Amino acid sequence: MIVWVVVAVAVIAVATLLFKPSSGGGIKKVDSAGLVAAQKAGAQIVDVRTPGEYQMGHIKGAISVPVGELRSAAASWNRDKEYVLYCATGSRSADAQAVMSDMGFKNVADFSGGTSAWTGELESGAATAAPGIPVSGKPVMIEFYTPT
Repeated sequence: MIVWVVVAVAVIAVATLLFKPSSGGGIKKVDSAGLVAAQKAGAQIVDVRTPGEYQMGHIKGAISVPVGELRSAAASWNRDKEYVLYCATGSRSADAQAVMSDMGFKNVADFSGGTSAWTGELESGAATAAPGIPVSGKPVMIEFYTPT
């Protein structure tokens, strides 16, 4: 009887380890070095601060998409590409990460320290426009469902 209890506990322990979500339930955070490594590997860096904050100083190569405009801007983005989001301290980028995760993006990291933790140089200048929706010239039908 004791052997069966030990076997049952062992099976439950192994099953728990096998089916446990990886990386903290899908929330990925990076530091300055992780952001640089991700950018070198082809990740898109997204500054979710206001255009004025972006203009005062941003990470080189980042596009400016204020957190309030992220859902509409990201609608046409590749959901399998890697993205790293940042803001000034990490609060808005954490919110933006949740938005993109809800939209089905699989590889989104949050530079949780934001520009206050950035160890590299900040570039100044006007915001770079986010990539737009490609136009095919064909009509598109969008159906919206609303409960009655």
